[in-house]
Amino acid sequence: MIYECNIDIDFNGAVLFVYPRLMDLFGGAIEDGQNILEAFTSTNKGDEILDLGWAWPIMGIHDGSYRIRFFIDETLEVTDRKVLFEDKHFYLNVCDDLYLADIAVFWEWETYTGWKKIPVPIGKYKGSIAGVHTRDENGETLYGFDIQLHTIAEAFNRTVEPRSDSRLV
Repeated sequence: MIYECNIDIDFNGAVLFVYPRLMDLFGGAIEDGQNILEAFTSTNKGDEILDLGWAWPIMGIHDGSYRIRFFIDETLEVTDRKVLFEDKHFYLNVCDDLYLADIAVFWEWETYTGWKKIPVPIGKYKGSIAGVHTRDENGETLYGFDIQLHTIAEAFNRTVEPRSDSRLV
């Protein structure tokens, strides 16, 4: 595992995205308060950003705190890990900094507010998102998502659509 973090969700989803490259889809700038989520859900920009590998949404989750784990070019542990679903394969093109945030940031844009910078090296990746239950050191169930990335040389056409219901309970 290269990185682990917790994210608090209060807008029904999270999003992993490449910034500032994301701004290219909006003429090079996104204004504070701008609703870019609407553009992604009501125009072809949603498919475009997925195909370019600049964002992955995790949608349809309950408000709360989730543990997000990132793995690159490694086999995932299976001990104390219950997989509820796994969606693969997405394309991820980390050509700038990679961030994780509540999807609310796309509803009302505010640069860097609530964003977590994810230490994934620049490169192209084939990846999956798994909804998982794991356990902490006290045996308590942790709800979260495992992001598994495999380094690739060339871009590819994704073979999955974002899941609209990623609930873990």
